[in-house]
Amino acid sequence: MNRSPVRAKAAAAQARGGRAARFRSEPGSTSLPAGNAALLLLAVLAVPCVVASVMWPIASIGITAVFVVLTRTIWMSHWVVRNRTSRRWRVALRVLVFPFAATGSAVTAALWPGVPVVVAAGGALWLTGGGQIGSDWWQQPAPVTAAGVVFGMLCGGITGREIERIGARLPELRREGLRALAVLGGFVALCAAAVRAIALLL
Repeated sequence: MNRSPVRAKAAAAQARGGRAARFRSEPGSTSLPAGNAALLLLAVLAVPCVVASVMWPIASIGITAVFVVLTRTIWMSHWVVRNRTSRRWRVALRVLVFPFAATGSAVTAALWPGVPVVVAAGGALWLTGGGQIGSDWWQQPAPVTAAGVVFGMLCGGITGREIERIGARLPELRREGLRALAVLGGFVALCAAAVRAIALLL
């Protein structure tokens, strides 16, 4: 007598698995490539970002913020089209909702992880600045570089955990590229800090 609910659950799970497999098998089902291709693409993106962060340390904070918002926008776009079976409709919907997803991502990112991360980065700025934050703090390379590292690492860690959580609900989402994109801001800040430290030693 209890077989019908069990069979219904099994059929539903099989349908979800089939839909996820179909999404994974389709080329272009995600906005980021997977595996080594994703790492190569993000490595190429990191080079100009590191250069900009070395020249203007405050740029590392802006770069991290852009990457976090972009990561959230990508998975929000996937969430909107998750129940669509037609690839054409999914692509069209992503294009249409992208501005709204980007706006929503920016607002939510400003609250989380924005508020705690800004507080932590401000603490690093204050400590490395000698216990004070001057009116021209953005022109002080060492404190801003330290604040950028803290900002980037915390943003990457928090966003990476969110990717794992959302990935459990979106099995078709390729998480490799999103993880790399989420931690790219922290990687850029660390590379810029290493370059600046080497320059000071030389």
